[in-house]
Amino acid sequence: MQADTNTDETRSARGLMLTASLQIVLMSACWSGLLFGAAGTLSWVRGWIHMGTWLATFCVNLPVLLCLNRAGLEARMKRQPVTETFDKILLAWLLLAVLALPVVAGLDAVRFGWSSLPMGCVYLGLALHVVGNALSLWTLVANPYLEKVVRIQTDRDHHVVTTGPYAWVRHPMYLGTIFLFAGIPLVLGSAWAFLPIGLSAIALVVRIPYEEGTLRHGLPGYEEYTQKVHYRLVPWVW
Repeated sequence: MQADTNTDETRSARGLMLTASLQIVLMSACWSGLLFGAAGTLSWVRGWIHMGTWLATFCVNLPVLLCLNRAGLEARMKRQPVTETFDKILLAWLLLAVLALPVVAGLDAVRFGWSSLPMGCVYLGLALHVVGNALSLWTLVANPYLEKVVRIQTDRDHHVVTTGPYAWVRHPMYLGTIFLFAGIPLVLGSAWAFLPIGLSAIALVVRIPYEEGTLRHGLPGYEEYTQKVHYRLVPWVW
């Protein structure tokens, strides 16, 4: 019986890894198509540095989450209905801004040369990427209820998570995402790419009070949690 259970677990893990890998390949193909299509060439060193960095990040994050928070990984990979009106608007806003990013970067840095950031900015961009991914991965490991849509997960025994980065700020995933996004224009060498990055960050910040309203009204203990952890996004600031 134990052997059968272990076999089922192994098959489940392999299936989840395969599904996640396929999603990563499809997203990477879409992203690189927009990026290099806008640039009009494949001979773009900084573009390949950017793509290689993100693919390496996915290759590290996936096995970590499989080992430490498989339930959270499975939940994030499932399509959940967006029920809150504010979430429908802000997720659409965020999606458009994110899809505009590689297009703007390719047009700016390569095709038209509207701006030019020195090659040394790549190192700062990679540093921001490492910090952002470390915080995001820590958050994903700590919170099995971190889905992409805002909802009270009564089907998953949803409760307040107060450990890990949640002991410092109430929305560490947003902070990690902003760090990750902020590094992209620096790696690609496009100052104009900060425009969609700024719009993405605004969407995340605007989402916070609406999300907290849902959690305060529907998640037992969240109001008390906000009294203990005062900062939403940046420690000692806000």
